[in-house]
Amino acid sequence: MVGFNKSSFSGVFFTFLIWCLPFGVSVANAAETPDKVSGNATARVIKLLQDNRNTYEKKPDQFYRDVEQVIDPVIAFDEMARGVMGKYAHRASDAQIKEFTGVFRSSLIHFYSKAVLTFDSSQLSLGKVDPVSPEILKEYDSGKSRSVPVSLKIKAKDAEYSISYSMMKEGGEWKVRNIIVEGINIGIQFRNQFGEAMNRYKKVEVAIEKWPELMQQTEKSQEKELREKGKDKS
Repeated sequence: MVGFNKSSFSGVFFTFLIWCLPFGVSVANAAETPDKVSGNATARVIKLLQDNRNTYEKKPDQFYRDVEQVIDPVIAFDEMARGVMGKYAHRASDAQIKEFTGVFRSSLIHFYSKAVLTFDSSQLSLGKVDPVSPEILKEYDSGKSRSVPVSLKIKAKDAEYSISYSMMKEGGEWKVRNIIVEGINIGIQFRNQFGEAMNRYKKVEVAIEKWPELMQQTEKSQEKELREKGKDKS
């Protein structure tokens, strides 16, 4: 199961939010540093959620479609899927990796977009965005590093959340390949979940087939936690 500290459900929301960070980033502004791209885009994502909250609550399917359009261009799903499969990617055929990429993408969009609709985004704001040094960018451009780390904070009503994510260039554009929310490495969390599926089902094709079911179990766990937190406050 995917776990988060502070509030697991809040962690789910912020994970999704940061995955959406560089939406709308085109080749024209890909030359900007990733911290500037992500900082500007974060503010736009927050505004999108706040301006359309009522519509999305009434028409969740529209939100899922909008989420799909937002994150498809900016998430390196193929890289992420291979990372989630971990060592088992070497056992998989190209067709199986392609299949899991599609399954991972669709289940991720549904899971996190549903989480966002239950979260109060009215008092979100962008906090500090740590600048990426020219030295780090130079190392990435020279091939010495596989990604560029960017750290920022997002402020909610009663808390501030620390986010660190890994950016890479694909097709000349900055894309997200991994996320760390409040110290929890999301890529590793999903990799562990896939490893547990392999231990249980033994075959790559079965683990792929069962992945949406595993995500639904995670979703139910998060919903249960949210209900329990609600009872505690009542």
